[in-house]
Amino acid sequence: MRLVARAAIAAALAAAIPHGASAQSDPVPQPRLLPGEALLRVDAQGSHVSTPDVMRLDVGAVTIGRTAREATNANNAVAERLLAAVRALGVERRDVQTSSLSVEPQMDSDKADREGRAPRITGYVAKNMLELRIRDLARAPELIDALFEAGANSVDGPTFTLSDPRPAQREARRKAVAAAREQAQTYADALGMRIVRVLQLSEGSDMSLMGSNSLNAGILGPSVESGVLQTRITVNVDYAMVPR
Repeated sequence: MRLVARAAIAAALAAAIPHGASAQSDPVPQPRLLPGEALLRVDAQGSHVSTPDVMRLDVGAVTIGRTAREATNANNAVAERLLAAVRALGVERRDVQTSSLSVEPQMDSDKADREGRAPRITGYVAKNMLELRIRDLARAPELIDALFEAGANSVDGPTFTLSDPRPAQREARRKAVAAAREQAQTYADALGMRIVRVLQLSEGSDMSLMGSNSLNAGILGPSVESGVLQTRITVNVDYAMVPR
């Protein structure tokens, strides 16, 4: 667990600072303190490491034709083969989504500049991308190989994630709150005070990959390494303290 802590004492003692006054220039709204209380603000972080169970991959085909229809027809043929390969390997319909579809003209801009004329259309490029969510990671290399065999020539990814991030978030949150309490207790003990209540709490979260996140395609087929995911929760906790 990685821990980052910051504490600020808004009032060392109520006798030293009148109730309602502030000893810090902080944009965070000040909680309401009771007479005799001091404010302790702590930031702490908790993390949890998980093994990804879903891989997202954007795969598709780029085709060229003399006309837009010719480029599109060629692209549609490849797209049908890609979908057939995906279904043959058991990817569910809910895990296949068209992410982008485009048809754009090719221009002879460089030649036109040299000849001092306006560019002309020389052909068309069609692109169709599918977003795949692969839940059986053991079969990912086989699926990627099948997609290349079916005519895929554009691949982006992979991105690894969790099908249900809530258990990892709960564990990271529990660690973050425990770390905040430990830090608060350390500061209170050092100041000769005691924690009496939590005034307010807020949090932020993020998820990042630790280790490998790679797709390597070679003559022996693709290899996929998923690494692990680290879920981090940062909590900002305001405590009320009173003298012992």
